[in-house]
Amino acid sequence: MARWTRLDSSRVKCRVAAAWAIVLTLGSADAQAWGCDGHRAVVFIAERLLSPLTLARVKATLVAAPIDPALRRFCDAVPDDPIADSSTWADDYRDVDAATFGWHFINVPRAVVILTPSNERRYCPDGTCVVDAVAAQFRALTTSADPIVRGNALRFLLHFVGDLHQPLHTTTNGDRGGNCVPVTYHDRAPEQNPNGDFSPNLHAVWDTSMIRTLMTARGLVDARALAGDIVTRHPLPSTVSPLRPTRGVVAGWAQGAHALGRTLVYPRLARPIPLEPASLVPLASCSDNHDVGRRMLAMREVIDARYENAAFPAIVDQLRLAGVRLASVLKAAFG
Repeated sequence: MARWTRLDSSRVKCRVAAAWAIVLTLGSADAQAWGCDGHRAVVFIAERLLSPLTLARVKATLVAAPIDPALRRFCDAVPDDPIADSSTWADDYRDVDAATFGWHFINVPRAVVILTPSNERRYCPDGTCVVDAVAAQFRALTTSADPIVRGNALRFLLHFVGDLHQPLHTTTNGDRGGNCVPVTYHDRAPEQNPNGDFSPNLHAVWDTSMIRTLMTARGLVDARALAGDIVTRHPLPSTVSPLRPTRGVVAGWAQGAHALGRTLVYPRLARPIPLEPASLVPLASCSDNHDVGRRMLAMREVIDARYENAAFPAIVDQLRLAGVRLASVLKAAFG
């Protein structure tokens, strides 16, 4: 296992300026967990652990039910790899079917220490969360004979396994998973958007900005290069076993990401954010929870090199872990 190397703050500041034009086009954090690069890196890592036959079966399932060409895509196409291209489809599809919005995350309060299959139900009303969505889409993929159902279920799985490894998709502090925590990032102060949200915010920085900063600092041009860099520094196992993603299994995965949210994402901030009252009611906007967005804006949070050097190893570990687990899921479905 390669040792993590701290990124020199001056080097990061010099190189990150070139990346800001890209970062600023990445859109709302609500729309892109791990962003285009992160989700695709997860798939590229998983592909390294699958046999040619399994990969062929995965691709055949996607080709049999192609993505609607009229669907507006946020990320650029990956024409040479339908698996990587499909990894961000679930975010685009939310514009078509808003009922899938809640499938991307689970709002476990930051105050909750352990997420278990039993208490997971409290934070997953009617099964509309990422934990239940992974289990449900695996069932659809492996039991349906309808090629469209199978193709879409596979695309959801490619995306959701990545989603639930992002700590702020499994942790919230009464702030929509950090979406309502404005932060200054590399000297860019937060601004309020017309919809009332703030940018940059803590969630968006974890989704996309820090990945882009890391890639720029290391000279990585795309998601394939990011995946290669991760597995070079942190080698993959020689093989993985098939694993069916039951609710219990997936809740365990979510617990790992939630632990990072509790112990790293919030506590390492320059200005400690107190625990907000735990609530099972999701926030509709940053004006909810006693105008949490404005209250967090007053904290004047800054994401600096110290914070990034604590976060980068966790981001890399979570992307790698998501890739390994996705390979196990695909092997169970197609192996």
